[in-house]
Amino acid sequence: MDVTIQERSMSLFTEYDISAPGRTLYAKKETFALFHTIDLQDEEGRLIAKLQGQFSVLRNRYEFDFTDGKAWHFECVDRLRNVYECRCDEDVLTLYEHRGLNRSIFKGDRQIAAYAKNRVSFGSGNRYDVQMDSDADLMLIVSMVLALSVAEDNDKESTVNFDVGNFGPQGKECDEAWVPR
Repeated sequence: MDVTIQERSMSLFTEYDISAPGRTLYAKKETFALFHTIDLQDEEGRLIAKLQGQFSVLRNRYEFDFTDGKAWHFECVDRLRNVYECRCDEDVLTLYEHRGLNRSIFKGDRQIAAYAKNRVSFGSGNRYDVQMDSDADLMLIVSMVLALSVAEDNDKESTVNFDVGNFGPQGKECDEAWVPR
């Protein structure tokens, strides 16, 4: 499944348009929240999830509260290698940032998603091209991408942004041959 997450470049707020097969979603960062807070909504404006940043000195941490009652905890577990875990009870997804602009998401030892960020953006305008297995949780994967976008890739100060990506150590090598099932 191919999903596109496009940050609106000409907006006073941090807003995203998300397109997936048969779905259109919208996300908006709350303006006056103490920590990053993002509302993920469906095409009719109904709330699907609230992504709430948590206080942490050195790590990105979020709580994803879905309207179905599930709550996921998302945080950086290895700052040097940029490895993140998303947990709900016994379920764990691991996100690895690779060299360049690629990231991948695993459930156990199996890769379930991969995405890349655009190198050049105008204003905010970040774009994420996500490929994921058809049985992967669309809302959870989108939430993980949005949390990192707001925490790390959100720069409205420049007219043109050029992102060189990660060039440090990585927790896992990028599998360029991976294709979603």
